[in-house]
Amino acid sequence: MSSMKESIVELMFLASKIGNPGDRVRVTEWIRKLSETAAEPDAHPRLVEEYMDYLKLLLSSSPIYFVNPFKSYPPKNHRLVPLAESLGNSLANECPYLPRSGPLKPILLHRSEDDTAVISVHQNQQGEVMCYMAITPRNE
Repeated sequence: MSSMKESIVELMFLASKIGNPGDRVRVTEWIRKLSETAAEPDAHPRLVEEYMDYLKLLLSSSPIYFVNPFKSYPPKNHRLVPLAESLGNSLANECPYLPRSGPLKPILLHRSEDDTAVISVHQNQQGEVMCYMAITPRNE
C-alpha cells in the first residue's frame, strides 16, 4: 500500500504519458483536486484513495479509456461524493430506469499490494449494500 504522496507522484507520472494534451490537462486537474481534498482538515482518506486507485487503474491500462467521473473536469466548488455513488449516478444517467444513488458511507476499502485490484463496499441510507471491484493487469 502506497502513501498518499506516493500515489500522487505515481498518478502524475502516469498522466505525463497521456498523448492527448486535453486528456492530460483534465487528468492533472483531477490529481490536483484529489490532492487538495486529501489536504482538507476534515478529509476522509478512503474517499480520496478510492478515486486515486480508480484513476491509477484507468491510466495503467493500454489503451486508456476515460470513464465517469474522469471523462469531465472535477467539480470546482463541490465536495467529492464517494466513488460508488458517483459511478452509480453516472449509470443512472445513462440508463434512466435505474435509480439514482443516495449518499453512501464507505464500509470497506481493500486493494492489492501491487495496486492492480481494488474492492470497495458501501451502504446507503436504506441499508442496501453496494459492492464494486476493479482489476487491471500491470503493463510493465
